[in-house]
Amino acid sequence: MRHKIFNIFSLSKRFARNDSGVAAVEAAFLFPLLLLLLCGTYDTGRALLVNQKLINSVQTVADLLAREDEVSDDELNEAIAAGRLSLMPYATASYGVDVAGIEFVGASAVRGVDWRDTVNAEPNDNILTDAVGLGQQGEGVLGVTVTYTHTPFFSNVFTGDIEMQEVAYARGRRGLFITRLNG
Repeated sequence: MRHKIFNIFSLSKRFARNDSGVAAVEAAFLFPLLLLLLCGTYDTGRALLVNQKLINSVQTVADLLAREDEVSDDELNEAIAAGRLSLMPYATASYGVDVAGIEFVGASAVRGVDWRDTVNAEPNDNILTDAVGLGQQGEGVLGVTVTYTHTPFFSNVFTGDIEMQEVAYARGRRGLFITRLNG
């Protein structure tokens, strides 16, 4: 009986000293963490790229509309389409634009929205507040807000969709205020 107890004790000592499977166990613990870091890095990089494209999009729309002193329906639609193309190759179903013609009127240059067009988005309620100091009496600016809903590829389970918004202001190149033609 003593011989069997000694063999079990000897066998357990040999098992405790055997480290041939330690690397496999460590790899099994670290692999999910490393995979999570890799996927998170991919999604973060992709979100930053989409946001940069959104900045290019809002600047494209504002620049194209500021080239004329009057904006027609066709010019507005073409500028919005150009902004949408700036997001390619990403999906543009959630792409939205809010364009506001802001005019500074009155002796105190109180701001007011003279005209506004919104496509696939909610109007930006802060467009006037953010335009403080951008113009004087009789002048105007064009406020363009672009919105986009980004869906991460891997980390959507943890973060959900990411709502992005960029705003740009532009002065008319040919006049003090850009007017909107109806029709």
